[in-house]
Amino acid sequence: MAIRNLPDVWGRDWSPIREVARLQRSIDRMFNDFLSPMEATLPADIVFNPACDIEETEGKYLITFDLPGVKKDDLKIELNENQLTISGERKEERHEKGSRHNVERYHGAFQRSFTLPSIVDPTQVMANFENGVLQISIPKGEASKAKLIPVKEGKLIEEKEKKEKAA
Repeated sequence: MAIRNLPDVWGRDWSPIREVARLQRSIDRMFNDFLSPMEATLPADIVFNPACDIEETEGKYLITFDLPGVKKDDLKIELNENQLTISGERKEERHEKGSRHNVERYHGAFQRSFTLPSIVDPTQVMANFENGVLQISIPKGEASKAKLIPVKEGKLIEEKEKKEKAA
């Protein structure tokens, strides 16, 4: 009884390289079929929205953005009372028409706004841009710095106030 579906490994027509290539084509086809419906539902212009980290220390807020491909001259940072707005643009690199096969990097204008918990002094805000990383340091105002409040023993504040009013 002969098994017909198995390759003839001893014959001249069978090649392991050809079999691996055929397997790769099958896997590629499977992923393309799986991802095609999702590509159809994505908007034509996906917005460039840079990632950022926000860190709070005792004396300041530190906001760090990853902005690869953005030039310093294409950035604008504005602080209006307690509203911080960072805007800019990553410009699309021009290529010959028809030379691109796949585009995964986003480009275009962006704007991120943050409401800070207290009013800060805009003259003390510093920004640094190096190697595609933007850091903004915002010193806290006196009102927003933490203050340690001692806990005293004794009667409740309400009871003290009642006694003082009665006297």
